Amino acid sequence: QEVSLMDDYMCASFPPRKYVPVISYEQCQRYKEDFRAEYDEYRELCARMESVSRRFQKLEAQWRDLPPGSEDYEVKKDKTV
Repeated sequence: QEVSLMDDYMCASFPPRKYVPVISYEQCQRYKEDFRAEYDEYRELCARMESVSRRFQKLEAQWRDLPPGSEDYEVKKDKTV
């Protein structure tokens, strides 16, 4: 059987799935338990990412208001990048 470049890409880009299609009630319950167990951490990480994103947006806005080439411009640029 010949393997296509797309197959190689898919295998390299996407790790094996943690979950397979649900075929039983028990399996569905296990998935729900996993979801509940990890959901709080997921929400916390989303909130942290949002906070960091807002910080970068604020720094970029401040940086754009500074005259290019000034010392403050370079300092803000370094903090943003």
